[in-house]
Amino acid sequence: MRKTEARMIQAIRQAIGAADVDGRIMKCGNTEVTQQHHGIAHTVGYQRIISVRLHGNEIAAIRPAEGTVWVSDCGWQTVTTKSRLNVLIGCLTRHGNGGTITQRKGEWLQINSGSAHAWKGQDVFPLALDADNWMLQQAEKLAA
Repeated sequence: MRKTEARMIQAIRQAIGAADVDGRIMKCGNTEVTQQHHGIAHTVGYQRIISVRLHGNEIAAIRPAEGTVWVSDCGWQTVTTKSRLNVLIGCLTRHGNGGTITQRKGEWLQINSGSAHAWKGQDVFPLALDADNWMLQQAEKLAA
């Protein structure tokens, strides 16, 4: 895990805990974490979205109220994109149950519970900030 990725995870955790913050939360090199509010809080239709952008492309959208994490490669299957997505999946899902994204013979694969299938470019996972998550603990140590 890179220091930028650790700071990204810390910024997401801060945003989840601070619902009143709006706008940019963190920018480190090519990675940016922002939070937007749509609608009026505590009313029907209200949404709070925490976005992660890599080179201006939205690679993740975390919706705390819905408990979901959407991730996408935005058509850029690079080493950096894959690394950011794996950290997001590993830290924000229960025990990394979203699996990992890997590459074999130039093709991206999603490995989940031992089985591999072609990466579709995007996926949605349930949000879970588990204090026992090893990857989350490493991000906290590295960001400190």
